[in-house]
Amino acid sequence: LDRSYMLAARPASQVLARRSVKPLAKGESVTVSDDVFADLVPGTGSVAVSVAPASAFDVAALLQALDRYPFGCSEQIASRAMPLLYVNELASEQQLAIDGGIDQRIRDAIERLLARQGSNGAFGLWSAGGEDAWLDAYVTDFLTRARERKFEVPEAAFRLALDRLRNFVANAPEPSKDGGVDLAYALYVLARNGAAPVGDLRYIADVKLGDVATPTAKAQIAAALSMLGDKARADRVYLAALASIAPQPKLEAGRADYGSALRDAAALVMLASEGRAPQKTI
Repeated sequence: LDRSYMLAARPASQVLARRSVKPLAKGESVTVSDDVFADLVPGTGSVAVSVAPASAFDVAALLQALDRYPFGCSEQIASRAMPLLYVNELASEQQLAIDGGIDQRIRDAIERLLARQGSNGAFGLWSAGGEDAWLDAYVTDFLTRARERKFEVPEAAFRLALDRLRNFVANAPEPSKDGGVDLAYALYVLARNGAAPVGDLRYIADVKLGDVATPTAKAQIAAALSMLGDKARADRVYLAALASIAPQPKLEAGRADYGSALRDAAALVMLASEGRAPQKTI
């Protein structure tokens, strides 16, 4: 009795990525040789060179890493497709080549995601429907941006997704119970579609902002308020988001980190001169 089995063969190590940043003076050049592949299996490596005024984010490498990710859950499909909505626009601004295959990849992502939408508007990770409010907001955020870029998203499916977020917002727990992360994202996506309840946003900004757990969630509340025209609250909540990621003064042997405290004070002085400093902090 003979049997044949297909066995997957994979490298013993994970994908290896290296990044080197080199400042270039005017008129200076840089040469990339085969030496960068010296310790790799022949034929398995690739190299990319990016030239930009800022090196904090290697956009090309980040896009490549997303595209190389081996799985295809709904979160990953949206993560791979979201930046593609803007790639050609950025390439055009930098006078780089346009990728003609991107639009079809975005359309394929939209189709795959909508295939995982349940009858109540929710999106599942691998199949239709689910109970993950953050994922619902994330996928609907992608679909919203795709529509803004003139990609076709079926109206019925899109409205169902928005209704799902409305229902979640109406029944969401107080931020003091779960940090309000899912709620903030849902409100942001609804506001981007002109459908967020203004009263709920103002209530969070005025009463519950201290219970919102992350700077990102605070920033989403601020952005939602801004999109709905409440600039005063939006500015205040943005400042709260920035304050929550600022380094806090450290106490060491009874002494404060006065360097950080002075920087914070200087920032407050500048904000005050613009009429934007939060009075409670001062």
